[in-house]
Amino acid sequence: MQITKNFSTTEMHCQCSYGCGQDEMDDEFMRMLQALRDEAGYALRISSGRRCQLHNSDISSHKTKAGIHTFGRAVDILTGHINTSSVLNLVKLAQNIGFNGLGLNFRNERKSRFLHLDNRDSSMDAPFNQPAIWTY
Repeated sequence: MQITKNFSTTEMHCQCSYGCGQDEMDDEFMRMLQALRDEAGYALRISSGRRCQLHNSDISSHKTKAGIHTFGRAVDILTGHINTSSVLNLVKLAQNIGFNGLGLNFRNERKSRFLHLDNRDSSMDAPFNQPAIWTY
């Protein structure tokens, strides 16, 4: 089932081994992600979208609380197939659209590099209540 013109529930579903089936994403977040895809002009390959709390605890640095992926307000986009200047342009586009949580992973082998994007806001618990940029 399509969430937007270019993104489906299949791409966004939790990839846990628990069989939770969660794939619900925040409407505003998905509007922003579609806008980014439209501006970029090429497909964005999602490696992680929605996560249940158990899966998030298994793989995230936020072990003791819900991470922003658990709210359907974050994705990780594979960037290994995109050259560095295009990734930096994608970051600029994302900031202009309103994404204010940006994490870059350039340390691992090229095929596993990714860009984390989220739309955190002041109504969320710390640390998701303030804009942030980081590297992995």
